[in-house]
Amino acid sequence: MTPLQRTAAGREAVFGPPAALTGLVPYRGELAQRGYRLNRFLVQISQHQNRQAYLDDEEAAMAAAQLAPAERDMVRQRDYNAMLAHGVNIYALAKAGYVFGHSLLEIGRGMREAGARREHA
Repeated sequence: MTPLQRTAAGREAVFGPPAALTGLVPYRGELAQRGYRLNRFLVQISQHQNRQAYLDDEEAAMAAAQLAPAERDMVRQRDYNAMLAHGVNIYALAKAGYVFGHSLLEIGRGMREAGARREHA
């Protein structure tokens, strides 16, 4: 990256203006901090030693991870859009998707469909 590209004006001069993407969630430090507990939980349940405990009793696993009520609802409903907006990293989501029985492609399709329903509502 050249010194010019290190500034916002420099990047825009080289690459053009940023795209206006609807539904884009800018993943920044504050968002990462807010989603830390849920991210940690999603990664942990994807690990072999924790997966069966989660599958045996989802509520107990969420309580042990000290998830907030809103975070528990996101997991119960498999609300991937809300998880991302809350600060969940896409990689944690992909790992947990395996446990939830959804591939990353299925998660993406569901997120697009949910977005389309909100736009048309």
